[in-house]
Amino acid sequence: MEEWNKKDRWLLGFFTLVSGFILFFNLWSRSLENHGYLRYAEIAREMIRTGEWVVPHLNGEVFIDKPPMLFWLIAIPSTIYGSVTPFIARWPSALSAWIGIIILFLWGRKVYGTTKSGLIAGGILLSSYQYFFQSRLAKTDILLCLFILLSLYSFYLKYYESGRRRFLFNGLFFFFMGLGVLTKGPIGLLPLAIVYIFLIKERQWRILIDKELFLGYAILALTVFPWIFLFIQRIGLEQCVLLVKENKILTRQEPIYFYFIVVWGQFAPWSILLPSLSFCLWKERGKIWNSKVTYFIIWFIVLFSLLTLFKFRTSRYLLPALPPLAIMIGGMWRKKFVYFLALFLFTVSAWHVREYHWIKRDNFYSPGMVLVGELKPFLKKSALFGYGLDISTVEEINFYLDPIDPIPVLRSSEELSKQLGKREKGLFLMPAEAFEKTRTQGDAPMVFLQEFTYKKGKLVLVSN
Repeated sequence: MEEWNKKDRWLLGFFTLVSGFILFFNLWSRSLENHGYLRYAEIAREMIRTGEWVVPHLNGEVFIDKPPMLFWLIAIPSTIYGSVTPFIARWPSALSAWIGIIILFLWGRKVYGTTKSGLIAGGILLSSYQYFFQSRLAKTDILLCLFILLSLYSFYLKYYESGRRRFLFNGLFFFFMGLGVLTKGPIGLLPLAIVYIFLIKERQWRILIDKELFLGYAILALTVFPWIFLFIQRIGLEQCVLLVKENKILTRQEPIYFYFIVVWGQFAPWSILLPSLSFCLWKERGKIWNSKVTYFIIWFIVLFSLLTLFKFRTSRYLLPALPPLAIMIGGMWRKKFVYFLALFLFTVSAWHVREYHWIKRDNFYSPGMVLVGELKPFLKKSALFGYGLDISTVEEINFYLDPIDPIPVLRSSEELSKQLGKREKGLFLMPAEAFEKTRTQGDAPMVFLQEFTYKKGKLVLVSN
């Protein structure tokens, strides 16, 4: 075990506090207007409202695009606070990023033997473009990155540590991998591929059939399968199969060279050091091949290759490939701390300035929040229905209105006419085009109440 002197402990504590401040500063200021970010917060809100914590729902419909880990992490503190807020929706991502850079600090120090290496590695990851901004979004990507990082760190400790702690680290390797699966599905199993390639390179064939590994598979199963079993039990196997067949979440197809281009922007500004890192690794290849650094080289190459071969590609999928680059650059720059510090401070400041302008824009342009504020005086005791609204509009209304049940969405003109013809008074929100068409047809009486400007169009509120 490495010895920590007083200076190192103070440096770790200082780094922890400063990085926490950087990650959580202004986290509460922006609205959740983006379609994807608001969606996950709304699922957590519906968990609280319905008491259904096993089967996620979005606008009353079963949601299978993602497993429930992020929704649980948003819903639990929201239950205590009483509602889902932008800060609570984002805190799992910010906390995950915070834990991740602290782990990288410890890992870099362990590999290169100097505290500066760990500090630079953690600082590089924190200030890289994609890691910083993903840590401020209510999405699953930074949470998955953390579990992949923790899983691979646990295996690293298992492989290079001796004694009883090997069993503990082996169990943690599979446990964190299971949490990754509960966060984003089978992609959480990526550490297995990385570890297998590493063990083959190390010629440690026996570990692949070691009893510890089979015990780990049991831990992985116990982590993942209880939720899968309960999910199937709640909605039925046939319905599960049908939902999977109808699911079309993976639609982003980019050219095979996509990641070779976007990595420069996603790892900015530190991507300017990638040619230098490649040159150093190649120059010292004979020495590095038998060193611990190969673990990080294999991590990056395997992950980057699998993502490149995968049919569906988007830039944020690269996130788990950034930590090994940060650690290796931390080792390369351990004698250039002043240069690192200057670039780090400039970059973090630039990222926060950029977000400040986003916050200012959100304060003046938050259409969902504005719309609900304009709707509330009309609602009182009348039920609100939607007609012809797109899914993002419905999500925004449900989230900001915070009804006990999601607002009913009428799917056809027949459903609208039927509801308009009822004696109970109701309110109906629809696009202006749908209102003109319905009024022209004259199938049922409507009373015009108000027209609202919403995004780039108009919405009309009517009653029966």
